[in-house]
Amino acid sequence: MEPLSTRTLADQIADRIIDAIATRRIRPGQRMTEAELASQLQVSRVPVREAMQVLASQGILVPAARRGLQVAPFDGPWARQLCQVRIALERLCAQLVIEKYRAAPNCLAKVDQAILELERCAAAGDREGVNRGDIAFHAALYDVADSPLLTALWSGIARHVLILFSIETSDFAEFSYVVAEHKRYRARIATGNAAATEQEIETHLTAFRLLAGSADRGAR
Repeated sequence: MEPLSTRTLADQIADRIIDAIATRRIRPGQRMTEAELASQLQVSRVPVREAMQVLASQGILVPAARRGLQVAPFDGPWARQLCQVRIALERLCAQLVIEKYRAAPNCLAKVDQAILELERCAAAGDREGVNRGDIAFHAALYDVADSPLLTALWSGIARHVLILFSIETSDFAEFSYVVAEHKRYRARIATGNAAATEQEIETHLTAFRLLAGSADRGAR
């Protein structure tokens, strides 16, 4: 992992750890130590400790067998549960976004910006940028929904979603399909048809459900 400056916040360190997990530079089950991370990132142990505590509270890091923390297993049951939770949240979010859009069509400006950035990263073959772009798109939808509860729930799983999405895209060298999926999702919202949007959510997350099932079979 690339060194961070001394001005780096704990949350930025947490994101750097997430990126390493998502790209498999840090593996599921791997033990994490403050000293090693602080040395790699060239920061003090205090912000590293804070970052690890945040990730532990989100279930990204779990207690290790002999003290300390290790990366969660990210197995089939984890993926399946994450998909189920995410579909429920996305449906609630979409309902609120549709209501906002009916009153103010320009409310999707941040969503459109996220799509443009996703498109740019896909054209450049920037895998990590595409993965982050997916999160930015959905985060923008939750911003539009303007529900503190849904935003808090989304924040609790966003890093999990990034890891799962990174697993899904790890075997692909071309990302135009990702852009197309997000444009289609946005178009469904613009129709104002709640039922059609819910169906699009099902389609949008199908790959995640299939991955969950595949991971579960692999675990067995």
